[in-house]
Amino acid sequence: MKLKINFPTWRKRPIHLPLKQLRPRTNLLSFSITWFAAMLLLYSRNTSRRDLLPPRPVDVYFQPVDHHKDHQACVHPQLNLNDPVMAKLVTEFPPLVCKGRENLVTVYNGSVHFTAHLLSRQGTCDYYPISRVGDYNVTLAPPILDIKDGFQIPSDFSRIVCKVNGIKVYDGIHAGAAVTSGRVQRKEVPLENGFQGLSIAVLGFDSMSRMSWMRRLKKTREYFHKTLMAIELEGHNIVGDGTTAVMFPMLTGKFEWELPECRRNFPRATTLDYFPFIWHEMKRAGYLTSWANAAPHSAPFNYRMLGFKHPPTDFYTRPFYLMAQNVTRKTFQECFGSRTFSRVWFDYFLDIFSVYKDKRKFLFHFLVDMSHDDNNKITKLDDDLRDTVQQLHAGGHLNTTLLILMGDHGARYSEARGTWSGKLEERLPYVALLLPDWFQQRYPQAVDNLRANSKRLTTPFDLHETFKDFLRFRGSGKGDKTKRGISLFREIPLDRSCDDAGIAPHWCACLAWEKVSVYEEGAQTALQAALDKINTFTAPYRSRCALLSILDVTSASKLQTRKEVLKFSKTDADGGIYKIDFGAAHQSGVTIYQLTFHTAPGGGHFEATVTHDALSGVFTVNEKEISRINKYGDAPACILNENRQIRQYCYCKSQLLS
Repeated sequence: MKLKINFPTWRKRPIHLPLKQLRPRTNLLSFSITWFAAMLLLYSRNTSRRDLLPPRPVDVYFQPVDHHKDHQACVHPQLNLNDPVMAKLVTEFPPLVCKGRENLVTVYNGSVHFTAHLLSRQGTCDYYPISRVGDYNVTLAPPILDIKDGFQIPSDFSRIVCKVNGIKVYDGIHAGAAVTSGRVQRKEVPLENGFQGLSIAVLGFDSMSRMSWMRRLKKTREYFHKTLMAIELEGHNIVGDGTTAVMFPMLTGKFEWELPECRRNFPRATTLDYFPFIWHEMKRAGYLTSWANAAPHSAPFNYRMLGFKHPPTDFYTRPFYLMAQNVTRKTFQECFGSRTFSRVWFDYFLDIFSVYKDKRKFLFHFLVDMSHDDNNKITKLDDDLRDTVQQLHAGGHLNTTLLILMGDHGARYSEARGTWSGKLEERLPYVALLLPDWFQQRYPQAVDNLRANSKRLTTPFDLHETFKDFLRFRGSGKGDKTKRGISLFREIPLDRSCDDAGIAPHWCACLAWEKVSVYEEGAQTALQAALDKINTFTAPYRSRCALLSILDVTSASKLQTRKEVLKFSKTDADGGIYKIDFGAAHQSGVTIYQLTFHTAPGGGHFEATVTHDALSGVFTVNEKEISRINKYGDAPACILNENRQIRQYCYCKSQLLS
């Protein structure tokens, strides 16, 4: 058997690595010559294009946890908070201070407020409501002229322009919760079988693993976890790649591929208006709802997808941030005038509580820019986040609200992701829940189950089932592991496996992987299968996208079934997840390889999971189990407008000429 690896066009021809030549032979001279030639070849490959390679991954540094005494099926590694490999990547920044022009106007509690300085100048201010034109355009409605201090805002988002003696002295955009008849008159359905109208509020942050949160948001965690006694989910595992792979299971209870086609440039693709989002059910029960994402370009339901024809929730911030881009001609990164980016985002969240204190709420606010590319930037808002939670507590809002602080997943790029610790952290995001004190007294078993579940395998599907309990509480008994999602208020069985929970092997952090040599026959075939799959994605665009080849392999592992797993019965998984029989009689029937490698041209860094069925001899690669783990920048610019779905795989040939 031979592994054929296509190298870049600057190589004369593809190189074949015969497997037999990589094994010891009885002919010592023949073996020595072959070994020397192979080493010379590998040396030339690794030195001739060294400028393309990112830093080498570093071995994991963790302490395994022994759950044998508890007979727990899923055993996550106990990652070390003080891991020296990860600790050296942490940089703490001081709180951000914005030195831009003074904000002469503020909007809060449903009204406009002028500073004393502006009032003393006796100027005039005009109010322009920001009007949504679909999900990708906004405009300014006709102005309300000469508004006064205390003016009651008719819309959540506006541009306010002030002049003194005809000279503009202020021009800013504002967000605040407006009092509208539709919101005030929302009829609340009796929920005797739910939690009596208890609100849910989620503050989510992109790319924040549990470990990264503990290292970088120390003040927030100290207050939320240790002072207010929030419960952290220590074994919370993602079920797919990226933000939408968390959002769909959490908000709809389904994988993306179980929902109607909604991706751009795909036949019969539709907007997401009629998807089964939990906020639709909440709204029918009388809840006020929000989806507040602060990154219009990379928003989870807009970047690859068609977004919404109509506003999906009562509070929807996309028009505000689209206008922010239009006004400044760039994305706001840190400041709105003299106010921090994060403070504006937090204040809108708080204003909803202030204006609608006595209304049921389901709020989901998600921040991208301060953590997506670099987790260290989030240290700038540690004070703001802690203060926001403190304000909710001081205002009595936490007595009527389940507050969740969370990350969607860990870092997917950067030097950290190239380490073994980083790979595990990507799969284990931060999630912490805080319930009112009275909830424990009224539902003691439900809270006891939540505490027990904090040490067990949980997923975004479980959060979805937990949200449904707010509409109709289904009891706090034992959870059914044959169900993909289990409410956190029910006890999750100790013997729950990743397969039970709908987690593919590629994303399961509780499976045991053994490092293997890349020259192992199965590993080489798996590597070729992964490369072929990647090149298949770009094949229709071969005139523009280069044929990729293997530059080097940074790690190779295969799944080793634990003895304690073998006693559990096999389960069937839906939605494209592999069925893996862990029965003792079939433990060698399936081998799962995980490979990390660089490609050329372009220096792409990929991680792929490949399944080998020993009975059929077939190697299978699922497109959902290939991760690009370094940035691709402008490399796929030539196909972005036509097909964003393959952007991580395409290296435009035009880049070779630049």
